[in-house]
Amino acid sequence: MAPGLNVCIIGHSYIRRLKEYCSNKGIINLRLDDSFNVTLRGKGGLRLRRLNESAGLGDRRELFHFVSPPDIIFLQVGENDICDLTSCEKLAGDLISVAAYLRDGVGAKIVIIGQLIRRLPFAACNGFNDKVVKTNIQLEIRTHSLPGIHFWRHRGFWHDLNYLGPDGVHLCCTPSHDQPMRKFLRSIRNAVIQSPSLLRPV
Repeated sequence: MAPGLNVCIIGHSYIRRLKEYCSNKGIINLRLDDSFNVTLRGKGGLRLRRLNESAGLGDRRELFHFVSPPDIIFLQVGENDICDLTSCEKLAGDLISVAAYLRDGVGAKIVIIGQLIRRLPFAACNGFNDKVVKTNIQLEIRTHSLPGIHFWRHRGFWHDLNYLGPDGVHLCCTPSHDQPMRKFLRSIRNAVIQSPSLLRPV
């Protein structure tokens, strides 16, 4: 049997909480078969500007250290930088810069940038959700023709904000209401499933 594709999911508290959810539910490998080997690396409060510093510093050393390069990296980060950004265009550019480092510096074959997710107004700075939308538009446009870097739209988070928990920031995930977390898991799982087609020569 051929070895599975190595997949690494990197991001802020959404990924840390996803890892905890999977552990608590006994979910292994994002419910994927053994053609994939999935690792989740999440750090609460993670900011993109820390990831965009020079190699070997801060979170890059912790989150971007690999024994061997992953085939696929899914990146969920950027929301924690919205309130400090100078422009949505710059944030999108910084995200793509990190993705390019993962592709060219780390050696990942495919880097997927996850769509930024909105928050409840009381838990965010003024205009947060508008900036999220504008940044996502920039990401989709600017990654369209980039080799090895792709933008992923999360499904099920755009009709309303009912997916958010009481803190207004994180996905609702209680024993009686874990549907938002299940949707998030399924979205990332679908991104990973579709990735092998992106590895085919064009």
